[in-house]
Amino acid sequence: MATNITVEILGRIGEAQIGEFIRTVTLGYAVSIIDEINSNKPSPPAQGSMKFKSEKQRRFVMANISKGNIRVPYVRGTGSGLNGSQALNRSYNVDLSGDEALLKSSASYAPYVVGDQQADIHKNRWITTAQATNTVQSNGTLDTIVAKAMEALNG
Repeated sequence: MATNITVEILGRIGEAQIGEFIRTVTLGYAVSIIDEINSNKPSPPAQGSMKFKSEKQRRFVMANISKGNIRVPYVRGTGSGLNGSQALNRSYNVDLSGDEALLKSSASYAPYVVGDQQADIHKNRWITTAQATNTVQSNGTLDTIVAKAMEALNG
């Protein structure tokens, strides 16, 4: 999802300063989105809230539980390694390239929790990145970032 920000800059400023201003705002915006997602982390789902989509899916899950491929209750991986934990809240990083920032998560399951492919069990519990983006824009955080960057530019 791309978001365009228009900023009216008064006075004479060099191109390098404008570029730095834009990078500062873009990075602050991305970090604010991460903060918004992490601050709205829900509690674990209630037991029994997972509903199977079909009888075939239920049989698949039950067969894998009996084979030992799925552990109930789920035990999160620990440490670093092949089966290490992929904690979503620590998986975000921002790639800043020019005046664009790309927000990434190293957690393989991120698209199903906070992304566009959000699983049913996470809907209305976790906010998506699109919802976090809208919140940062509507609650004034983005305006504050721009104002602070302008102060730094002028001061």
